[in-house]
Amino acid sequence: MHPMHRPLLFLAVFASSIIAAGPSPTEWMPRVDDQTGLWWVNGPPKGFQSEAQPKEEILCFQLGGKEVLFDTRRVRPVEGEWECTVIAEGRRFACTGHLQPKDEFLQPVRFVESGRFFQRVVIEGLTFADAEGKAFSGAARLEISVWPDRLTFHLESESDAMLEMLQGAKKVSGSRSLALEMFAGGAKAVVESELPVTHDETLGCHRLELPEKPWSNAGGTYYPEEHLDRIDRWRVTLRNDADTPTVARLMFTQQKHLPITGFTPMLCEPDGTPTGIPVQLSKNWHQRPEKGHLLHEGPWFHGFVWVRVPPKSEREFVFQRVHARYGGVCAASHAQLSLIGWGHNQFWDQAAIGSFGESICFEPGRVQRRCFITDVRPLMTLPREPGAKRWGWAENCGGGDFLLWKNAQGRYQMMKATRTDYRSHGPCLTDVSYSEESSGGEITARMDVSVPAANDHLRTLLRLRYDVRQPVRWQRLAFFQLGADFYNDVPARRVAIGDVTGLREEWEPRRARDVYDRTALPLAGDAAWVSVHGVERAALTKGHAAASRGFIVRSWRAVLGGRPAAPHLSTFCTEWGKNNHRTSVELAPPPGITELLPGDFVEAELELVVFPADAAAYYGPDTALRSMLARDADTWRPVHREASGNALKAIAKRGVIAQSYPLVVGVDDGQRAQVTVQGGLGHLPVTFTGLKSHSGHRVLVNDKPVTHWQTDWHAATQCWQITCNVAVGSEREVKIVLEKPE
Repeated sequence: MHPMHRPLLFLAVFASSIIAAGPSPTEWMPRVDDQTGLWWVNGPPKGFQSEAQPKEEILCFQLGGKEVLFDTRRVRPVEGEWECTVIAEGRRFACTGHLQPKDEFLQPVRFVESGRFFQRVVIEGLTFADAEGKAFSGAARLEISVWPDRLTFHLESESDAMLEMLQGAKKVSGSRSLALEMFAGGAKAVVESELPVTHDETLGCHRLELPEKPWSNAGGTYYPEEHLDRIDRWRVTLRNDADTPTVARLMFTQQKHLPITGFTPMLCEPDGTPTGIPVQLSKNWHQRPEKGHLLHEGPWFHGFVWVRVPPKSEREFVFQRVHARYGGVCAASHAQLSLIGWGHNQFWDQAAIGSFGESICFEPGRVQRRCFITDVRPLMTLPREPGAKRWGWAENCGGGDFLLWKNAQGRYQMMKATRTDYRSHGPCLTDVSYSEESSGGEITARMDVSVPAANDHLRTLLRLRYDVRQPVRWQRLAFFQLGADFYNDVPARRVAIGDVTGLREEWEPRRARDVYDRTALPLAGDAAWVSVHGVERAALTKGHAAASRGFIVRSWRAVLGGRPAAPHLSTFCTEWGKNNHRTSVELAPPPGITELLPGDFVEAELELVVFPADAAAYYGPDTALRSMLARDADTWRPVHREASGNALKAIAKRGVIAQSYPLVVGVDDGQRAQVTVQGGLGHLPVTFTGLKSHSGHRVLVNDKPVTHWQTDWHAATQCWQITCNVAVGSEREVKIVLEKPE
């Protein structure tokens, strides 16, 4: 029987204990150091419109509690003895670096996978020379892979020459292909599954191959409509026969026959209960045949799992993959997307609601357009092309940024050490954190990003924290940008500001080049908002969306220039050729402040929203949104509706409300919670924190059981949390209860 057709046992039932006797569930969970990281220490070696590039090209690999610095220009670790040698015709050729192609498609340093448990970087086009300077004519590459307990250098050559690598006291040699393992932790778990299982010696993991079976698609749409609620499941058993604990490193793979733009892998109990053990989501769909085939180009999905396996234990899991909808709601996912096959080959993240193309993307490092927020698309919106079908890619209205700083001399200040922490890939609510600092260490920044599941429109929840470490002066400073300097493709001609009570001001910014239209306008009132709308249809170019956008300031705390400061707005005008004008809206410093001082900070919660500008283009199921768009599409009213509609009133009768939107509730001493909610639009993400077990809970909404949720594990607190999406917006209040059976 195909996994799709197995009957699912959902979470409304009370789950029994995982193991009748033996290890507790926490013994199987990752610890604080069971993670990896990867970032450019001094920022990416090449960026768009950047006036100063780093002098060094240093990658930092984090594994467990260790950090290893690697110089990608010289192709060697920064510290310690190192040799990377080719021996041909009796001559020794030492690695001197790599080729420097001008084509962005062929950049030599390429990121394959990057995430919580596994990192892989390939450096192509290695160059070698002997003691007399004679070059080796063959081709070779170095692949670096990292697990929390394992770092491996893998050298490959297309010739029959002998290869040698040496790092400290370790030395290996061989022809064509050899691997040098550092910090090689033992992984002796037995892995059994209905999926084909092999052991990948180079990557140090068990590889489980998912079925390559075509899906039906009766309507010929991008995503097949008959599979909107599809969930695939496969059984996997882990066993440790030894008297000491071990780990299992798993890599689930698939190359074809899956709608790749949106899905969430999960590790569950056999009855469907999510365990909270994370599954790293890495994928690639990029191919450019006209450029030629590249190693590691798409399409592929790789899901990585790290599981601690206690001594003398065995546990059965189900590897579950959620596709377009979860519990009837378009599921949210946030994935690392490899750019090999596209170009630049740097870091890129792609978030989706459903599986209908990208919803919002992020580029840590700001390499291609000098902005962090890149492609953005309205949800369930038909493109303007003739014959467009539902469940496919919408057109693009992208561009935005977090901290933008030009110093007092007008020089753009790059950010460095930009790293990503994937805390949850979905499917109810994603949770990813980015951290970085300015090139001189003047400002540190952290940006938390969450995308909730939805059946109406795209929301992206942002939590920003900037801390000033050294005095900062500027010619231009923005704490957030909607519409970036070099990425702002929608010609929206009107800007409006207001709060929950309504409109305060609306105007049409002037059409100019690289100047401010308005500066330091106060954003006053509860849930202050900004709307960018009034799309000039004649100025839209192919592939760019007729969409209105905006953001809502859900909370704000700041000290700037040594004194408390409220949020302010500036509008910046750009011109991209004749009659091609754009406006960026920016959170800006208040008037009268000319310098930031050590100890200053900004802490803000923002909600970024996107709506179709043409009511007829929306084909989603939310009738309230459709009715609103019929009246108010492409005006300021959709943003105001969101600001006031999701200004929730929540009351806890059990537990403690930590945050009202999205709703976060800490359970009481009995592991229970009960809240009532008034207001809301669409589906509200509800998270229960502080759980001592991942199983046995029951969630009721107005006395009806919720059957789908996600579970996340917090190693630092040794607790789980569960998140579900609750339909809100009716006249009556909604009662939400978390029960824990005795």
